Amino acid sequence: MKVTKHLLEQFISLQGICKEDLLRELNKIGLEVESFAELRVPNGVVVGKVLSKRKHPDADKLSVCDVDVGIQRLQIVCGASNVEEDQFVAVALEGSRLQTPKGELLIRPTQLRGVESCGMLCSSAELGFPKVNDGIMVLDESIGELKLGRALNTYHIFDNFILELGLTPNRGDCLSVLGVARDLSVAFGIPLRLKTYRDENLVLGIGRVLQITNEGHFSSSVLYKVAHLKQVSAPLEVVLSLGLCDLPIQHNLQDVLEYAMHNVGVLLRIYPFEYFCDMESCAKGEILLKNESGIDYVCGLGGQIAVGISPMIKKDFLQDQKVVLEASFIDPLIVSEIIYQNKDLALDSAMTYKSTRGSNPDLLLGMQYLCDYLIQYTQIEVYSSHHSVIHEGQGVGIKATFEAINLIVGQEICKEEVTNLLKKIGFRIEASCDDTFFMAFPPFYRHDIKSIQDVAEEILRFYGIDRISNTPLVFKEQPMGDNQCYFDFKQKRNLIKKATALGFCETLHYVFVQRQQLQDLGFETVDAGLDILNPITNELNTLRTSLIPAMLESIARNENFGFKAIALCESGICYNSWREEVERIAFVVNQYKEIESFPHSKGIVWDLYSFASTLINIIGEFELEQMKDHPLNSKLLHPYQSAWIVREGKRIGYLGKLNPYGGFGEGYVCEMLLKPLLQEKNHKRPEFSKFQASMRDLTIMIDSCVSFAKVKEVINHAKVENLVSFYPLDLYKNENLGTKVALSIRFILQSMDKTLQEEELNRSMQSILEVLEEKLGASLRQ
Repeated sequence: MKVTKHLLEQFISLQGICKEDLLRELNKIGLEVESFAELRVPNGVVVGKVLSKRKHPDADKLSVCDVDVGIQRLQIVCGASNVEEDQFVAVALEGSRLQTPKGELLIRPTQLRGVESCGMLCSSAELGFPKVNDGIMVLDESIGELKLGRALNTYHIFDNFILELGLTPNRGDCLSVLGVARDLSVAFGIPLRLKTYRDENLVLGIGRVLQITNEGHFSSSVLYKVAHLKQVSAPLEVVLSLGLCDLPIQHNLQDVLEYAMHNVGVLLRIYPFEYFCDMESCAKGEILLKNESGIDYVCGLGGQIAVGISPMIKKDFLQDQKVVLEASFIDPLIVSEIIYQNKDLALDSAMTYKSTRGSNPDLLLGMQYLCDYLIQYTQIEVYSSHHSVIHEGQGVGIKATFEAINLIVGQEICKEEVTNLLKKIGFRIEASCDDTFFMAFPPFYRHDIKSIQDVAEEILRFYGIDRISNTPLVFKEQPMGDNQCYFDFKQKRNLIKKATALGFCETLHYVFVQRQQLQDLGFETVDAGLDILNPITNELNTLRTSLIPAMLESIARNENFGFKAIALCESGICYNSWREEVERIAFVVNQYKEIESFPHSKGIVWDLYSFASTLINIIGEFELEQMKDHPLNSKLLHPYQSAWIVREGKRIGYLGKLNPYGGFGEGYVCEMLLKPLLQEKNHKRPEFSKFQASMRDLTIMIDSCVSFAKVKEVINHAKVENLVSFYPLDLYKNENLGTKVALSIRFILQSMDKTLQEEELNRSMQSILEVLEEKLGASLRQ
């Protein structure tokens, strides 16, 4: 947001306020100054008038002008195509120094093609100001009374400064000069001045030429006036101010609208009168206001325009033409929702920026300001009165107490000072009869103030944060034994440290992913009703439910960079379909565990068991359970090399080889819930025997459809005496065995009280064989 000194001085007096105080106060009240530049026309440039113009005798593109500068008349040769007789112009006298776009220029008498030239007719760019036209700058009364010979830098607009302010998104009220002036008036304690603006100069009323019809519910506020243009060109103050504030210049009536919007913050629009009337008669127009699919439209015979959203009608407004002027306001929350829900709606970027941030709802002020300026500086006839549909704000009050505000601010501020500050800011205060609380009603132009915290922030902005006394921090020692969060964090980091020690690289990815990608891989997605309303991009349009997709993309990128052996690990927050946070840890590897090097000339590749063994070294013991009929199993994972990770009888994750038809290469992935992996802070190691353990191997013939998980379940359920553990040793298949396979199992037997004798070992093994024969139809291999 850019404002200039001369625009601010329309509403407040900056006399006696130095630059340093102004910048400091703006930063203090939250209007951060991003840049400050002083602009002043050099000494020696005065107001002149072109008395006559004739062609240069020896140059087609040069003119010889006689110019009156008050105390003398000068002959000046000028190359500008727009110079004409009776124009008031900026004249650089002999001895003045100009900072032109081509460098410094000293003005002195010279001969141009044999004709003497004493001085220079200047363009705005040659005076250090923005370029506003092609040719010299033509002065008019909009900058002040024009007196021949008067120094140009005595006019406010030519002795100026430009402030660029960085506004937070909630401060839409300061997207206008008036909004900035309001805050400065409170900060410096100087009155805000709004003069009485004329909004008509014709006795003829608007009802004779225009009527308005409201069809159904219309949530926006609109106000209309009709004017008859006699002359269209925008005054110099308007185009120069737009240039100084980096606003578009179109050199027509639209410039004055842009100027008025920038100054008072009301949304303004112009329509050709025929847009609302029958072209054959063109006598009386009719505006239809209607709401269609939640959008407020202004309708005429020429079509319909969405309030505060649609682009302006592209038309050059000519002389002797009747127009309709519109001031409008739409609640920023409503217009934001309309834009989000109607992606194909044609938008005016500048208009929607103002309307979504929160424009000024004082439509009458905006219209009066515009019409007053047009009447004063252009040839225009404005019909009396106006048509309007105005929705008065309900003024939702915020319940507050002085104690609560002081608690938020962090310092005791007396009730009188709080009340006076709020009233200066524009709040309406209604106190309860017993003074236990009060209701604060924000000013109508502050759409962002919704809570007591917002009220306290406004008080603090003008009270001054530097007036809040420093309070030392209180340090309170807390026993680490009671801080479970600390222990959980340490355990998380220990898992990552173990992974990095085994060759994994820790990664970190966005919490946002593409919904379609999750669905394609078989992962669940956040419920559509709970999803992100305003995604960063179309590619990152939902919250992640898994760490794996982003890690696979990182694997692919690193392979493109030429890396062959890649192992990644990551822990982070994911979400379930109800958008509840779930903390996960994941491991992803590509095909190679180690690249080609002696003595492994072909490198070492991962397999399911080496990958699982590595994970055991990181997270501890776990069991695998076959994964069947799961979306991941058919899309992301290999259908025959994937399994659930089971710990203490509960599934905590999965691991498996990547599907060879998924386009991810030959790698392996694993993802688990993190919480079950965090050890208890008082973890007690199990008791162990001091006597010798014995190993016995058993090979049985068993049906091939029986999983080892079932075998394990049966043996554990039997509770064989002295059996400590067991694991599969070998699996032999042969077509001569038919539907049977030979399964070799190793058993560890140990007693807590003594060294086991051979007969005790044989008895335990016999018990195991019997239960397998009974439950699973197994038999001892002969």
